[in-house]
Amino acid sequence: MMSFSSLMLFSSMFRILAVGALAGVSVAQTVAPTVAPADPVLTVHGVCSLAPNALAASAKDCTVVVKRQQFEDLLKIVAPNGKVTETAKRNLAKAYADLLAFQIAAQKSGIDQSSEFQENLEWLRLRTLADLYRRGLEKTSKTVSEEEIDVYYRRNSAEFEEVKLHRMLVPRNGVAVTDPQGFENKALEIATAFRERAAKGEDLDQLQKEAYTAVGVNSPPPATDAGSRRRVGLSSEVRDDVFALRPGEVSKVEKEPYSFVVYKVDAKRTLPKEQVREEISRAIVKEKFDAALESVTGSVRADLNESYFEPAAQR
Repeated sequence: MMSFSSLMLFSSMFRILAVGALAGVSVAQTVAPTVAPADPVLTVHGVCSLAPNALAASAKDCTVVVKRQQFEDLLKIVAPNGKVTETAKRNLAKAYADLLAFQIAAQKSGIDQSSEFQENLEWLRLRTLADLYRRGLEKTSKTVSEEEIDVYYRRNSAEFEEVKLHRMLVPRNGVAVTDPQGFENKALEIATAFRERAAKGEDLDQLQKEAYTAVGVNSPPPATDAGSRRRVGLSSEVRDDVFALRPGEVSKVEKEPYSFVVYKVDAKRTLPKEQVREEISRAIVKEKFDAALESVTGSVRADLNESYFEPAAQR
């Protein structure tokens, strides 16, 4: 009987054959309770091993038996990040039988003694070691303590500030404008004047309607209610200005791609820790994983021969 070690040897090839069957599946595996871990789940006939000095292999040598635990161990290698359907498992078993056939044919041809085979094995060895180690780093990085969450929340409190906003838009350009620069200059003057009125407490909805009329844009203006925003929800050009405001204050006229904009802060708060706990945990996990990767690769440097690696277009 062939050793199950061949199953592990060809696991990388298995990934290639099985990628179509396993890609994107999320249905849980189901195993009949009568199938014990030591019970056979796959028996492959007709794959005779190459016995030295033997004219013909025995029937025993031509059979491979795979037990449930062995097959599920392979499934963890082939699909480490997801569950598989029963159809995918069946396809995988059939793919393994084909691989065994190819293994025997390859050994008969002497490919397993070739330098090409050894080079491929070395590449697969390096990649598998890296994948397994990276997977271990991911696993260890996922452990986040309450203390780490507290420290991150205090250290990055600005990330969890939230403002409730209204904004007044004044279009920077119009339809069929013959003098775009003149239109923009006029729009800036109107935005600046209306910003002063907004700072005195006038209603932004009414001001925006007047501003659209003043610049000659006939389309209805958008709603001024911008909802609740955090720093990541605003462009880098305006977020610091907006979050520096107190409730009731308005921003200076901000120049954005299509409009001049005036923001008004209605309310401001820091989100409670419990509300952002999951977000913090994800951020800590990423920080840990990135630091772990840096500890492995940070001191490694690759010098390339630019005469060889130079892009063909530059030659």
